[in-house]
Amino acid sequence: MKVYTVHTHPGDANPMENAILIREGFNFWAFIFSGIWALYHRLWAAFFGLIGVSLICNLVIYLFDGGPEMDFALALATGIGFGLIANDLRRKKLAAGGWKLVEIVAGPNENAAEHRFFDRLRGGRAVHDTLQNVAPTPLSGSTPYP
Repeated sequence: MKVYTVHTHPGDANPMENAILIREGFNFWAFIFSGIWALYHRLWAAFFGLIGVSLICNLVIYLFDGGPEMDFALALATGIGFGLIANDLRRKKLAAGGWKLVEIVAGPNENAAEHRFFDRLRGGRAVHDTLQNVAPTPLSGSTPYP
């Protein structure tokens, strides 16, 4: 089962209509197409950060007389690192834009997780306020698993 976070923008007339699901964990497409993925999701700082890391890697290869093996190793490490943090960067950008994390759902794929979220929403069990409503406190223990 894959775990997704559900984000809504409270300023919308119907916040659930434009809900965004972001998967937890490694992002394969951000690993393969790092710069293009960052531009597609309008993560400008991440894109320029990737360019900066690429320039530093090229400088390291030049200074240490590295060959194609070193170039491949550094590109692979950069891609894996970006794939690991890509979804978190998207969440951070949404939070900066006023989007709220309203639910965490699990499902075998994004469509199933979205259906599960809206089924729970119709049942009245989904949380629509801020993250503070779903965060555990020392007295209450952890929140129940969806």
